[in-house]
Amino acid sequence: MEVYPRNKRNENAYIQNDKPLVVKVPHFNGDYLVDTVYTAIETLGGLNKKFRSGDSVIVKPNFNCPDPTPLSTGLDFLAAVFEILTDFGLHIKVGEMCGRAAWPTEDVVQKLKVLPVMKRYGVDFINFEKDEWIPVDISGDFWKVIHVPRTIYEATHRVYLPNMRCHSSARFSGAIKLGVGWLSPEDREIMHRDKDKTEQMIAEINLAFQPDIIIMDGRRSTVGWAGRGDYVYPNVVMASGDMVAIDTEAIKILKQYPSRNRIQIPIDEMKTLTTAQKHGLGKMDYQIIEMEPHLSTREKNNNDPAAIAVMNDL
Repeated sequence: MEVYPRNKRNENAYIQNDKPLVVKVPHFNGDYLVDTVYTAIETLGGLNKKFRSGDSVIVKPNFNCPDPTPLSTGLDFLAAVFEILTDFGLHIKVGEMCGRAAWPTEDVVQKLKVLPVMKRYGVDFINFEKDEWIPVDISGDFWKVIHVPRTIYEATHRVYLPNMRCHSSARFSGAIKLGVGWLSPEDREIMHRDKDKTEQMIAEINLAFQPDIIIMDGRRSTVGWAGRGDYVYPNVVMASGDMVAIDTEAIKILKQYPSRNRIQIPIDEMKTLTTAQKHGLGKMDYQIIEMEPHLSTREKNNNDPAAIAVMNDL
């Protein structure tokens, strides 16, 4: 069987002072989500740094299971991204495969009510379970060859939509871990056999190809050991062209909510981040731009702590 080479390393277009940029935009109840996401992208540098009108893109959300945000991409967040990408003139397809415990993906997508949102925007859904699996030579330290769907491997552009939360085996779930969603079922079994190597193996999946832009939903999260439990509300949307940088910032945010979890170690000891950085997939040293909340929203919610924790629904 033919083994395919890894894609040419994707260059980050969003850099300031020779450092990758991470943009943070607050989002509170009452804010218009499309405006929040658009502000994050434009402050980062805009879509025109990586895309042209008429380009085709694969959007990779997180439909890991049928549970709501932050375990899955919110429908409102998905719709906001669709609005912005289609207004720019991009042709969108969404590709995903759920986690092992929730298979099949068809059931997860139906339970999440994802397909009506895609239909509204004329977006096709690619179920990676039914795609053609191709072997890719990534020549990592923990993987030599991985098997990925042909569709996302051959895509011209990729947009990642991770959430941010804690995780039992990976310590945290963000942009880097999004790659598990295109890893073949057989390779996933291999990855979970030795928990001492899981973090490094997750990082190396991304050697096959990288995103053009990452838009992270950090409005609602969980900091429990297994990535489930009581919600916390960072109330932020972030954007970057660097998966290591945006994940590093996400962990710093999650650390502000003390809990019994696996992120209570120094960030520079987290093997997912250090492995990804070692392979040139991003940098833990980055430039951050933090936007101010909308004045009207800040005034409205100042004296109502409960109000700022409410998620916007479709």
